[in-house]
Amino acid sequence: MNAICIRRAKTGDTQNVANLVQESWLVANQNLLPSDTANALAKSADIGGFVAGEWQSIWIAEINKEIAGVAGVNPAGVIWALYVRPDYQGCGIGSALYEAAINMLKLAGKRKAILEVMAANENAVAFYRSRGWVQEGRRTEHIPGFRFTAVRMGLALG
Repeated sequence: MNAICIRRAKTGDTQNVANLVQESWLVANQNLLPSDTANALAKSADIGGFVAGEWQSIWIAEINKEIAGVAGVNPAGVIWALYVRPDYQGCGIGSALYEAAINMLKLAGKRKAILEVMAANENAVAFYRSRGWVQEGRRTEHIPGFRFTAVRMGLALG
């Protein structure tokens, strides 16, 4: 595999990022979602509008100029997205994006990072726990046709 290049998103990346987030989220949660909810989310254009408004807080991992993963980090210290295209998972892209996100928060002077992840997504929960994140709370979330528990996690940045 070629080198991973991490860069800030540009406005022209919006649709590619939205597609990657949607595809990756659906694949990561495919066994957790009812099929009608998954089908509706696969056809939804809502993520594109959200990404278009948040592009300045998105970091992109590229391999051979192809977007392989994204991370979203806001000024409040929240990692609100970390997604890797399914065909690039297991190649270190998630870890590289994670490290870039943590470094950005540290450079911004943040003492703590927070995130939320679907509680039933054991792979995501394990990914963060293995890096020192601790559970700080839970809440119920709703998307059309599906209720789930989100786990809020925190990490002291030292």
